[in-house]
Amino acid sequence: MSDDLKTAKTALAKLHQDMEAINRLVKPSYLNVIEQMERTLEPIRRQQLEISRALEMSGAAARIRDIASANQHWQEIIKQATATSRIAESLSAAHQSWIERIKPIQYDISHLSQLQASAKLDLCDTSLRLAATERLMAGIDFEAIRNRFQIEMPVISGLESSLAHVAVSYGGLAESLREISDITRLPAFVLPGATREIYTTSFAIEALCPWDERDDDETETEIQLVAEAELETSGCIALLQQVEPGLARPYIGARDALYGNNADRVRHILSSLRELWNHLLRRLAPDDLVAAWIPGVSNQKDLLHEGRPTRRARVLYVCRELNNDPLTEFLMHDTRALVKLIELFNRVHELETELTDEQLRAILLKTDSWLMYILQIWVEGDNI
Repeated sequence: MSDDLKTAKTALAKLHQDMEAINRLVKPSYLNVIEQMERTLEPIRRQQLEISRALEMSGAAARIRDIASANQHWQEIIKQATATSRIAESLSAAHQSWIERIKPIQYDISHLSQLQASAKLDLCDTSLRLAATERLMAGIDFEAIRNRFQIEMPVISGLESSLAHVAVSYGGLAESLREISDITRLPAFVLPGATREIYTTSFAIEALCPWDERDDDETETEIQLVAEAELETSGCIALLQQVEPGLARPYIGARDALYGNNADRVRHILSSLRELWNHLLRRLAPDDLVAAWIPGVSNQKDLLHEGRPTRRARVLYVCRELNNDPLTEFLMHDTRALVKLIELFNRVHELETELTDEQLRAILLKTDSWLMYILQIWVEGDNI
């Protein structure tokens, strides 16, 4: 690993610690939260400029440019000063899930800032996780992964391309949310879930990197962030059971297999992920319902293939109630990245290369995160 890249990763780790300090500072109370954030974020913004310069020299900038830009964007929104009239406007347009968060507060003008503070705390958590994502992406070496597992170039290139598209589409989603009121008009899970998705994707890919390319001092931070992601996605099995118990059973079996002693457990886990992927989108977006919906779509390009709905059409159908093009674009690329990850893990297994427990946990966490996110979006459309 080059000295410049090590410097960048060290700076990113320091950024993560600083953001974590903000998180600890503001979570106990909403009092003075905005002023505390603004005082603390300015040196972090300066530090990010140094990180960007180091990454430019390391050659890793192309992979994380959109993520770094999105993180700076979130910090600018956190910094925004909000007049009382703007706060009132945000509350009147807020999604019901945000209103539920601040109950049973009386919605008089003295308490309206609680909605803004809640959203800004979420942005603080988002920025914290995004800083960790930058660090993970900076450490991913696709050539080292290819050499380690002797994977064909098209497979590695497909995964690398999918990660780049996820980063670009996340940047597009961030750019579309210019003010706190834009964020609170969407369900409260949308932005934290999208950030968790790009983090878990990076985490799963980074788990495949050779050990000599990874830093031991990052372990404690990753343990905490992974534990938080596991907690956030702990309800995915219950949601999956509501959709289709037949899909939930093999997936529960895959999770149980991780902690078992069955010599065939890797095949069990990966085949269950394939089965889940092959059937879930068709269950959430059945052929007949999607086909009936397509004529009303303004842009019907790539929605049908040989008379059947494409993956793009199914994802658009799942997201139709949110009516947010950047979010739909992100989910499409995020879903493609999951498919590419499963393909890569399967290819590694087919080559009779032993997958570690850490690597299997990483792909299961990514799957849990994707399940939770797409099912939350589906539930938002009142399908259950």
